[in-house]
Amino acid sequence: MTKACLRCVIAALSLIIISASAALAESPYPTPTRDGRERLQRHGACPTGYVGLGDKCEALHNDTPRAYPYIPGAACPSGTFRSGDYCKAFR
Repeated sequence: MTKACLRCVIAALSLIIISASAALAESPYPTPTRDGRERLQRHGACPTGYVGLGDKCEALHNDTPRAYPYIPGAACPSGTFRSGDYCKAFR
């Protein structure tokens, strides 16, 4: 293998690792914003009390109940209800 070919292979592997780590870094669970509101990775329709901003759903208020991604084929956990494509906590 020549040096140029080896460099191409190393560059390709580096690109794959970097793109895979970026995809894994996006959590489907709520993350806080600077002002204390919840932000979710968007998977379809945002739950009530959240507004869609690009690829995120952001809570309208600090005290908006938490929402979690709905798992297809499973019921929402106890203390939550289905809202959009998420399970949202009761107050």
